[in-house]
Amino acid sequence: MQKIIVCLFTLLSIVTISAQNNTTGISDEPVVNSKASVLLIPFESKMYISDIDRDLALDHQMNFQEIKAKFRANLDREIFLALKKYYNPFSFYSMPQKEARAELGYIYNSIGYKYEVVPEEVIVEKENVGTKLLGKFKKKKKENEYIDAGVQGGQVVSQVDNREKYMRTTLVNEKLLPSLNSKFNASHYIFINQLDIKRGADMRYLASAEGYKREIKVHYTIFDNSGKEVSSGAIKSRFSSNVNDINKIIKVQFPLIAERIVKNLVGPDAVEVE
Repeated sequence: MQKIIVCLFTLLSIVTISAQNNTTGISDEPVVNSKASVLLIPFESKMYISDIDRDLALDHQMNFQEIKAKFRANLDREIFLALKKYYNPFSFYSMPQKEARAELGYIYNSIGYKYEVVPEEVIVEKENVGTKLLGKFKKKKKENEYIDAGVQGGQVVSQVDNREKYMRTTLVNEKLLPSLNSKFNASHYIFINQLDIKRGADMRYLASAEGYKREIKVHYTIFDNSGKEVSSGAIKSRFSSNVNDINKIIKVQFPLIAERIVKNLVGPDAVEVE
């Protein structure tokens, strides 16, 4: 009987230790992370254009540098969160500040920028009965605003190009991606090229019930680790001219923009990875 009791006590101890290991997250089984990695590069300080910073500064007692830094950090954060459903994201905001500044300095000195004309993704927000903002995505129809140089009807016509453009990143330093690959082993790199915030999005909104709307425009380029461009363009989001709460702008607009950028990387039929 005594031997049986000793055996039962030993078995109970083993079960208890195993249960404690599982509770604290300790396991003998190796943890396999099937997600590929993506590095997110925030926009350069000089690549920020805003018409509404004076209004935001008055409401929040913030200077222009603080407003820009807040927008930059939170745009990075929202894209980081959107990426987590599909990838293992890396952000320079999670690194030691000195290391992040040095690495970003090298990146910014290794890239260039070029204006391109492409169909833009437009995000339109509408309020439902419960005043909850919903995001709807649609392609913006572009008017033919391009006239080539030449002779038309006996008259010399100069080249005119009023089509809206976006800022695209180009890889100038051929050593950049090999360097990033060795440090981060990422499958893709998302460059946020520029952030624009305009006071009036479109003249037609002046006559609307809500008054004119402001517009956020995020320029981006995505490369894979071989340097091939996967996606590039600009995402727009419009909001009321009466909104000067910077936290509300970030909370409502940035997640919509982030989701769209990430969808342009993973594709419309992507499955979330646990």
